[in-house]
Amino acid sequence: MTSVTLNKDEVYLLEKRQNQELNLEHIDEEMRMEQVRQLAHKMDWASFGQAVRRNMMEKRNTLDADARIDVLKGIAYMKSKMPIDSESQIQEKFKIMAESLGCAHNTTPRGWSLVKEDLAMDFTVNEDQVTAVILSFWEEPSFYTQDATMMLQEGKWSEFRNLVTYMLSIYAKDLSLADILTCKKGMKMLEMLFKQYSTENHYTSINRNNYGYYLPRGELRPGRLYYIVEPLYRNVQAKEGKFHLEPSDHDILPYFEFFFIKHHAPCLYPEYNELGGWNNKVEANAAICLKLSKGFLMTQETRKKLGKISAKTASIRHFTNAYRHMTGEIKIEGDLKMITQFGSGIQHLYTIDKNSFNHESDSVITEIYIKDLQDFHEAINILRNEYMHMSLWESMMAMCYEVQGIQQHEVSAINMNVLLARDQFVISFNTRYAPITGENQ
Repeated sequence: MTSVTLNKDEVYLLEKRQNQELNLEHIDEEMRMEQVRQLAHKMDWASFGQAVRRNMMEKRNTLDADARIDVLKGIAYMKSKMPIDSESQIQEKFKIMAESLGCAHNTTPRGWSLVKEDLAMDFTVNEDQVTAVILSFWEEPSFYTQDATMMLQEGKWSEFRNLVTYMLSIYAKDLSLADILTCKKGMKMLEMLFKQYSTENHYTSINRNNYGYYLPRGELRPGRLYYIVEPLYRNVQAKEGKFHLEPSDHDILPYFEFFFIKHHAPCLYPEYNELGGWNNKVEANAAICLKLSKGFLMTQETRKKLGKISAKTASIRHFTNAYRHMTGEIKIEGDLKMITQFGSGIQHLYTIDKNSFNHESDSVITEIYIKDLQDFHEAINILRNEYMHMSLWESMMAMCYEVQGIQQHEVSAINMNVLLARDQFVISFNTRYAPITGENQ
């Protein structure tokens, strides 16, 4: 695509016509025809003919420069997600993959080569079957990848393309080369720290270690930092004789990945040195994005604490009430009443104040943006504390509801009034001597 200036007030964007359906000039023509169609039912034949001639002879583009850029971005996004038909001929598969990744593609004596600034891929092809794949991201040393070879042999071309796209998104496209270099050096320093302090993959060690457990970057996967293992999950695994993180756990347990995005203000990174010491800091206009593996339920108060180390507001999927969110499908109109299911004996009857469920200021977040790479362990601490807080409410509900459902019967119970809040849980009940109030902060 090129820009041509006709005069000081007119700028047009031109593109090489490769696909008629996705060409801007074709889209312009279709939009003009649509305008004619919408007006046609209001006109007689003479007026209709004049409208057609006027629209077809119009010199001005229907789309202005900004709109044309938006359309091109939309087309580029659609191309990046366009599925690759496993039944197509192999040259067509490479062509679609190259277009979706924005690469130049060429034949080689061994097969095909796809290249652009931050990616180089070399494919060895034998009788229309890919037998070897060599990759290089961000001008790093090339490596042979068995995972990619097996995926293409199984016909998973779209899945492979999507994994490559995800890897390239670690460093945002709009970052300058200098900022990308600073981010890469900062990530190397972080990996050196993880090799020293974050290699123990025992379930209890993941919870106790300040840095959790770091799973190094794979061939087609960013590095992952596992920061918590829920006690229930740990106990279930222990019954099966499992006490360490296993490949089957990798997509189940909570983790986050490090990404780097463009930011308007400088963020801090460690200055690289081979000894791994974080003595000096350098700046880059790139925020550190901690991409969470799943939506994380967070109260408003905790989100404010997170804001102290954040470059910008966390990415919010939706707002909710944290305590009501965890109750699931239970309809809450007045005070919520729950009774324990301990079998025979005195039970606990909890009356939860309805005001605990009224506000909608909590949220489910998906990404955290910090302004200093060194503060990532502060984010871990905040996430863990929120997990522990929510586990109190989760434990209370687990005591009160059986899998079989609620059965109506009379029992002796201690009546407890509960008020839920992020800074404290207040539980009060009467005794024969005096009322008692307990607070868990």
